[in-house]
Amino acid sequence: MLARILAIALNTFREAARDRVPLALFGSGLAVGVASLLVAAMSLGRDRAEVVAVLTTSTLSLFALVSAVVLGATLLFKDYERKTIFPILARPIRRWELLVGKHLGVLATIATFSFLQGALSLTLTSIARTEGVPFRAVLPWVGVGALGALVIVRARDKSTPFLLLSPALFVAEALSVGPLGDLRLYVLVTVALAIVESAIVTAVSMVFGAFSSPFLTAALTIGIVLIGRNADLLARLPERTFGPTIVVAGRAIARVVPNLHLYVPPRTVAMGHTGGSVAGYVGAAAGYGVLYVVVLLVLSALVFRKRDFA
Repeated sequence: MLARILAIALNTFREAARDRVPLALFGSGLAVGVASLLVAAMSLGRDRAEVVAVLTTSTLSLFALVSAVVLGATLLFKDYERKTIFPILARPIRRWELLVGKHLGVLATIATFSFLQGALSLTLTSIARTEGVPFRAVLPWVGVGALGALVIVRARDKSTPFLLLSPALFVAEALSVGPLGDLRLYVLVTVALAIVESAIVTAVSMVFGAFSSPFLTAALTIGIVLIGRNADLLARLPERTFGPTIVVAGRAIARVVPNLHLYVPPRTVAMGHTGGSVAGYVGAAAGYGVLYVVVLLVLSALVFRKRDFA
């Protein structure tokens, strides 16, 4: 069972890599990162390093969210359209295994981009902080890049090595980059929460993708994302303004829809300035996300099980 799921996940990641999805995302993030240096240079009275960190991590979160919607919406439809769903299901593969494998493949794609963008954010933040190009911030890129080039040249599959190289680069950059203070922690927290949020959004899109078209799936998923990002607001609607009926409905929706507001915490929370444990916050958000992902995948498996391909 596990081998089948991992094989599907790896194949999904390879397909996304062939479509240049991680490369396109990182290229866009690199362009925004360079622009953030220009914005930081023009910002007066602000910490330039903080400006760069905020802009690059916001880009990371946004691109990861958009990727989860788009990839999740087209995930199953590509197999329907290409008729590859029939030979896949003709093998000893259960439908729920196919869904779980594809979800993990999309998550691996987004995580690869997130680690690369996180490493870039740390590098550019260090450049803005020192107003130069520090050697220790560039060294991980050179080292991991050289190792990656050697591995990729020798490997048959040119995309799979990035599953290990991207987190290795991120960890190396986080350890070797200069003194960034709380901004280092802010980038680390943002990367972790962006990956968890992407897992939830991908699972949401797979529920709709199990029975609808890509356009409708994307539209419904975006609606859930917008509601989830405002779940805290829906739970605290003033009864004097909206009336008891709307207040009750808002609270009910806030309890059912995943609270995605958890994954865009204020900088004071992500940096631990509120007195709470940042590790505890990230752990609770991750546990909350895993619970929702499991429930959503079970729901999508039940829907997909009834899907007729005749």
